[in-house]
Amino acid sequence: MAKPAALLTVKKIACFISPHGFGHATRVIAVLEALRQLHPDCHAHLFTTASETLFGSLTDFTYHPEPVDIGLVQSSALTVDIAATCVELDQLLPYSAERLARLADRCAGCSIILCDIAPLGIAVGRLAGIPVVLLESFTWDWIYEPYCRKYPELRRHARFLGDLFQRADYRIQTEPLCLEARRDVVCGPIFRRLRMTSDKIRTRLNVRDRSLILITLGGILQQLPELRRFEDQPDLFFVIAGQPHTELVAENCLLLQRDTDLGHPDLIDAADLVVCKAGYSTIAECCQAGARVIVIGRDDYPESPPLQSYVKRVLGGVSITAEQYEWGDWLPLARELLSRRKPAPAAENGADRVAAFLGSLL
Repeated sequence: MAKPAALLTVKKIACFISPHGFGHATRVIAVLEALRQLHPDCHAHLFTTASETLFGSLTDFTYHPEPVDIGLVQSSALTVDIAATCVELDQLLPYSAERLARLADRCAGCSIILCDIAPLGIAVGRLAGIPVVLLESFTWDWIYEPYCRKYPELRRHARFLGDLFQRADYRIQTEPLCLEARRDVVCGPIFRRLRMTSDKIRTRLNVRDRSLILITLGGILQQLPELRRFEDQPDLFFVIAGQPHTELVAENCLLLQRDTDLGHPDLIDAADLVVCKAGYSTIAECCQAGARVIVIGRDDYPESPPLQSYVKRVLGGVSITAEQYEWGDWLPLARELLSRRKPAPAAENGADRVAAFLGSLL
């Protein structure tokens, strides 16, 4: 028998989400959608400066525009600015007692706090007496460590955050994983589910009988590749995602605005080949689709080598440099990959395993 409405108790979860890139937000979205399948009465409080529009697929949440994390300041989609990162960390850390108390009050009534990977939520949870679950494929202290020799002012922030990450009550690690640590759960790639068929996507884009190559750099503007090289490939259709506006810049090259109603996972699923930077959410979505992948390596970013290795091992993909991408020197590689059979799609979504664990704590 269903409970009377007056007796229903809404379960609440607070989520502290790093705004670095899109991957942390999309990972939490996938988890919350899976959690809502298990607990339809679950209400999420989202603490982040990631755009509220990113969370449009969620049906029951409260958005708190709060600067919870810095991560790394990026000067472009493929380069980071460590000096600027240090300046912003100096302003954020350590957290003030007043701020922690204010956020603890906002989290009152929440059963758990989920952090991906904003460590502020761990400090808030310790003060509020709310169990904290850390969801990660890396932590910021690990990311910062290689930069500390050249930027010694970064070391105190790395130590502060490293100690805080260790104080989470529970830890979930998700593949593609950068560094194994003590954890309560390990799961496969986490990705948002598909919402539109590949046929509909290809029709909307007017791909016709051409091979669709999707270029995606995570929504941060980057110098466009050498478009003249594309025009010499009439049997290929190139879509460059994350642009300020939609424009057909060549008969076979479409710039696609970042706020399009075409979902990023659906675009990847419809593509015959994906060219992308080494970022978690895009690689996870490629695993869902079983996509052929060319990944752009980033020598100045510690997460890049493990992700590149994962792409090669699991998806049979290949790596290129930023210079090769910009000059279009990867086109022969694209031809070679297009001749191969697509890799097998992921057998399960890691979001389901994470949701089951969170559900046991609610």
